[in-house]
Amino acid sequence: MGCQYINVHNDALSRVLNCNTNVQIGDVCQVYYSTLYNIKNNQKEDSERQDRVNNAIHNRILRIDEELMNGTRSPEEVQEGFTEGLCRMLGALNASTSRFVVGTTMAHLMVCQGGTRFKMSHSTGNLLITQLEATLEGRNVDVRLRTNMMNNNVIIWPDSSADDYIHRPNYSLFDKMCYYEMTMWYKKRYKTFREMDANDHVDDDDDEDDATRYETRSFTFSHDHPGRSFSNLTRLRIPVIPKVSLPLHKLCNIEDLQLNSRRPSVEALACREDYAKMALLMFYPFRSLEELKPNGSYWETFNKEREAWIGQKTTNSPITTRFWPKGFEILQNIQDRQTLEKQVKRARDPITKLTTCEQPDDSDTKSPDSNTPNEKFPDILQFCSR
Repeated sequence: MGCQYINVHNDALSRVLNCNTNVQIGDVCQVYYSTLYNIKNNQKEDSERQDRVNNAIHNRILRIDEELMNGTRSPEEVQEGFTEGLCRMLGALNASTSRFVVGTTMAHLMVCQGGTRFKMSHSTGNLLITQLEATLEGRNVDVRLRTNMMNNNVIIWPDSSADDYIHRPNYSLFDKMCYYEMTMWYKKRYKTFREMDANDHVDDDDDEDDATRYETRSFTFSHDHPGRSFSNLTRLRIPVIPKVSLPLHKLCNIEDLQLNSRRPSVEALACREDYAKMALLMFYPFRSLEELKPNGSYWETFNKEREAWIGQKTTNSPITTRFWPKGFEILQNIQDRQTLEKQVKRARDPITKLTTCEQPDDSDTKSPDSNTPNEKFPDILQFCSR
């Protein structure tokens, strides 16, 4: 007894799935643990047997070479090609066990699920706000360079998700779409050689709003997109979950904005601009940086949309804000997570509640041969007892 406190065991699931089961809900650390376990490296444990074989062969080769050098073994006693064969066997084992060594109980999952331990309901997509901000401000950006042939010429073009949104297709649907929503529902697809040769793309002047057509078509980027001739935008059947990459400390706590203060401090005004900028980059449709601050202030644009959304929600009126309404819920969720991590205490499990920590008496820390304290065990040592 005792293992029941490590994993919530389910015999039926273990028999069907042939793997360990651990069901724990209600604590934010469990989600964090599952995220890390998905990329957990168990290379050392799974390759332990192969390493023992490698070490045995390596020691055998070293021993034979040492005997040949000492003269205890003549070269005629060593079969021709024996040492070379062991060296090749050792190299083959090292090559085969250097990567992607998986335990037997997890091997079938790694193969069936594309190299991951878990099967999620939705895939993930990258929402690179840091890259988008740097691109709009004209700063240096790390991108992937792609090479394509066109008319017997080699063309090198930068591939970045920021350009995909800024130079998205010229349709009314995309004009009202924010960066977050486009990342959820659309993905860049690279054209085949036949498509590039046939120049098979959608006319940019086509402004048809047929929903069925949008779900089954690919859309050409605008003329300013560097990879317009080699890629297009397609709609996903199942939306992905964006993984947001934000500049450090720019999406601060709402308390730092001093929303209820008529005279906010200079620090609060700076926090407002940074917060509003991040929120607009994620949830407000735009194509240039000037559209986010027509009057020179990100906060003015964001606060106007926020107050309009609050008013329409209070009166149960149809939401008509340009800011994506779902974005306000996501921002609130981010704030709730920050509050949870900083202010809400974790629940104590039953074992912790029943366990008492007692500091030992002086007699327990004294040496058995003298009345002087035993310096090997300091006074801060505590013993736990049930």
